[in-house]
Amino acid sequence: MMNELKSTMEQAFQDLAPESKNEILEQCFQILEQMPMAMSISDLKANFLFVNKRFSQVTGYSPNDLLGCNHSLLSFKTTPLDVYQELWSCISTGGSWQGRLINRKKNGQRYLAELSITGLCDSSGNITHYMSVHQDISERHQHQTKAANQKAMVEAVLNTAPVAIALVDESHQVVLDNLAYKTLRSDFSQEPVSVALTQLGQRINNAHHQTEEPFTEGQNFNIEVGKGKRKRWFSCCLSSVKISGAEVDDYFVPKRDRYLVITLSEVSRERRRQEQQRLAELQRSTAESEALHSMQEALHAAIHQIQGPINMIDSALQMFCGGANSCARTNAMQAGLAAGHAAIDQLQSALPEKPQEAIQSVNVNQLVHEVTEMSNQRLLSRSITMQLSLNGTLPPLRGQPSRLRVAIKQLIENAIEAIDLAKKTRREIVCSTQLVDEDIEITVEDSGPGIKKELQLKVFEPFYSTKPLNNNGCRGVGLSIVQQVVSEHSGTVQYQSTSLGGCKARIVLPLRSIKRGE
Repeated sequence: MMNELKSTMEQAFQDLAPESKNEILEQCFQILEQMPMAMSISDLKANFLFVNKRFSQVTGYSPNDLLGCNHSLLSFKTTPLDVYQELWSCISTGGSWQGRLINRKKNGQRYLAELSITGLCDSSGNITHYMSVHQDISERHQHQTKAANQKAMVEAVLNTAPVAIALVDESHQVVLDNLAYKTLRSDFSQEPVSVALTQLGQRINNAHHQTEEPFTEGQNFNIEVGKGKRKRWFSCCLSSVKISGAEVDDYFVPKRDRYLVITLSEVSRERRRQEQQRLAELQRSTAESEALHSMQEALHAAIHQIQGPINMIDSALQMFCGGANSCARTNAMQAGLAAGHAAIDQLQSALPEKPQEAIQSVNVNQLVHEVTEMSNQRLLSRSITMQLSLNGTLPPLRGQPSRLRVAIKQLIENAIEAIDLAKKTRREIVCSTQLVDEDIEITVEDSGPGIKKELQLKVFEPFYSTKPLNNNGCRGVGLSIVQQVVSEHSGTVQYQSTSLGGCKARIVLPLRSIKRGE
């Protein structure tokens, strides 16, 4: 079955020289094989023709176990029949199906699979194969369910648990509190209500001087106390109490004093757990985006490489035949040209669709912090220090945060690999942001071996890399992704020399000039 798929691809590239054809075929299979997602290609009856390494790892089946077998080998009876009916109804009519199935591994273990299935079409638009990308999300599903259950249980406990309560007068002096509040005060360097009211700002400070409440009764606010690892988060709830004056003169015209009741519930543990979950989800979505971009860039580059020989054949035909559609002596060239165009059409049909992301206001400093958090483990394991020099008053940028996050991560990962390969004593990365005229500048500097001046532009070309040939991953794709993302945001990217001894990647992005408009 694998030979059938390979034969189909070889026919698509038959107009190329044998060495070029073998190289492109090898590149295509290497890309599919090295993808971090489980991928398979099947015929129209759902019989396996190709599975990559990750597919075998997820299912427990070796390629020899699967090739020639039907996808139903993985199916498990607890998946409703109408789910499969919807799946086939969608893909058989040319649509792409996304959903979840309960599958069974070789050892009998069930797992929740998240799938995306699409048809691969020939030059005539007829579906010839189905390509499936799927992953085991059982653990994620369990974590999400457990997190939701834990949140519900924590909330139930908090409803009956003691919280810090304080009654505050107009001058923000505490006139009444409970034991929990006294305990909290001993942990703070200042009065807890002062911290809360300072963060809530002028809106609450004016509460006692307005006829109408400036906040909703019982509304919750989040406040932060401390910095770094000592930072704590609290849920703050405010409500007002009106007290009538007790003086004789207040009998006919009552004087009313307004007090605030402030309750403080510490939610540091929950907030840290949410931050950890947010980071894990961010890492997962960023990894998927990187894989998708890598596939897109690789296929675009393959199409570009095939287009060159096709153009040469086309030029030769024009020279030999002039304006005629065909010549007796050039039938083979005509056939090769047609096959080349068919190969390009097939590759273009295999291009994954770019996910749509809304253009929005982007906090560049936040993106840098998120990428740094995602790279912390790699930095620590390689004893590389990361320094951030961020402009705290940087204005927001109009753009696509997910794609910009991928670009920044690629630059930092590239810097980590450069330092790691150089094996230098100085192991340092500096990432900075600043505002230059009407542009935002992002730089990533490293103490690696640097890039020769004559190669500072070439490194952005697809499939070009300065890494050793035995280096893991899809070589030469990362920086081309950076170039694409920056170009989409009407920016520029270049490598320069740096005082750290390695090189400096410099991205310049206009504040409001993304190509797709606003």
